[in-house]
Amino acid sequence: MKKVLIPTKLDLVAKQLLEESGNYEVVQDESENLPALALANPDAHAVIVRSNKLTPEIIDTLPSLKVVVRAGAGFNTIDTAYSREKGIDVMNTPGANSNAVAEEVICMMLADARHIVYADPSVRAGKWEKKNLMGKEITGKIIGLVGLGAIGGLVAKRLQGFEMEILCYDPYVSEENSTALGVKMLPLNELLAKSDYVSLHMPENDKTKGIVNAEFLSKMKDGATLINCARAGLINEDDLRKAKSETGIRFLNDVYAKDAEGEKSVADIADVMMPHLGASTVEANYNAAKRAAEELMELDETGNSAFIVN
Repeated sequence: MKKVLIPTKLDLVAKQLLEESGNYEVVQDESENLPALALANPDAHAVIVRSNKLTPEIIDTLPSLKVVVRAGAGFNTIDTAYSREKGIDVMNTPGANSNAVAEEVICMMLADARHIVYADPSVRAGKWEKKNLMGKEITGKIIGLVGLGAIGGLVAKRLQGFEMEILCYDPYVSEENSTALGVKMLPLNELLAKSDYVSLHMPENDKTKGIVNAEFLSKMKDGATLINCARAGLINEDDLRKAKSETGIRFLNDVYAKDAEGEKSVADIADVMMPHLGASTVEANYNAAKRAAEELMELDETGNSAFIVN
């Protein structure tokens, strides 16, 4: 019987599916203390993680480890290169969280446009600041999606009801596919110059790290809104800080260098901040957990390597 570690608060459907197959023993610990769990279970065959960091040090405490499944899309918290050196397959579950993140993007847009974050505690405190809280409508505005993968595509689909003009820059997406989504493809500089909202939908890697820099920001409209529900490393915070003071760019953010308590480096420049809640819905947690278990079983039983990312 193969042991699987789940060091996170993941929907129990993953544990149930794996145990019902009769081939797995599952140790699920919601304390999210992966180093301790790994030390206590060196015979683990697989680990299913969410945002947990999987470092070489942790990998070395698991000599029997063969598979890591990221219950979600992004896998930048996993040392994929070291995993491959050790003969460990790393998989993800693309699309499982997509709708949750897409809805969050729109939620943040509306919350910012109508001052909801400020207005609620203001009214609860007995104030009546209606004159100071004039909002704006997102209907009819222009949004530029930098990336048109699963999440970007759903943002485009959901926003069509707001009659927004939807632009996109993604060198890996065909004109045919974008047209089917009602999206107009443009070069990045042109998209930035036209958009009232710019939403980031790309992984963080060597090519994209710090892509939102002084040059990028200088192309945006004065007073436009930048939304980052992707990865913190996409943004050069010092450049954004300077651009914000000069052009009034608004910044809505849900991602950080570290998912943990403590001061956040963007606290002074973010107009709306959330604690990385993009995939934190009951539905997304269930979908990601189910997909993670199914992919692990398929890999072990049939060798299906479709979701291996390393």
